Amino acid sequence: MTTTRTPRIPPLPPAEWPPPLRSLLADSHQDGPGRENLFGTLAHHPALAHAWLSLARVLTHEGTLGHRRRELVVLRVAHRLDAPYVHGRHRARAADAGLTAAEIDATAADPATHPWAEEDRLLLAAADLLAVNSPVTEGLWGRLARVLSPGQLVELLVLAGQTATMCATLNTLRTPSDRQPSLVVLLDRERCCSAGQCVGAAPEVFEQGERDGLVTLLVPEPDARYADEVRFAADLCPSGAITLVDHEETPHP
Repeated sequence: MTTTRTPRIPPLPPAEWPPPLRSLLADSHQDGPGRENLFGTLAHHPALAHAWLSLARVLTHEGTLGHRRRELVVLRVAHRLDAPYVHGRHRARAADAGLTAAEIDATAADPATHPWAEEDRLLLAAADLLAVNSPVTEGLWGRLARVLSPGQLVELLVLAGQTATMCATLNTLRTPSDRQPSLVVLLDRERCCSAGQCVGAAPEVFEQGERDGLVTLLVPEPDARYADEVRFAADLCPSGAITLVDHEETPHP
């Protein structure tokens, strides 16, 4: 990628977006922050923006691959295409989908350096090929077909293609990332011991399930006014399931 970050087509500010696009953004707060420059770029072509975001909504909210598989593929395609906007935007979403911090980092590394489960390895291998439009071998396709339904296989192809298109578009236009939040919270639910101390310290950010007692991350990128409570919650966690990424400091705990 070029080192300059001056956008070739500057994103339009929200005040200049057509009303339907502003409505789409307002209706998708659950997707998290970091969308304004993406939406502002698409706003130059409102009809295309609506069609693109309609497809994205189907893949995100009506897809059958599942959140974890989806984010794994998106992160890998973004890495292969050197797309920091897309990779950075999906890190928090991947954590919320159940990927651990180590797994998220490993999507940007040689798959052999991480002990991936077999299904994850298949998805990563497919993403590597689809990102650069290389043929999917019969052997790989057969193994994928044993774990994914026909509909999921189609969705995998469309998801990888949609991600690759967005990566190419944003890279070529040099679209800058939105201002990063000061604090990103990563929660490894597999390590959660259901102590619930984090919920007591920061109820705006964490919630404990009534059935299994496991903690759910409500806000991956909390408002700055909750920063002290979130840091206290991370310090209280007895299992070390909470990792905080401070964009001005190093990750901890």
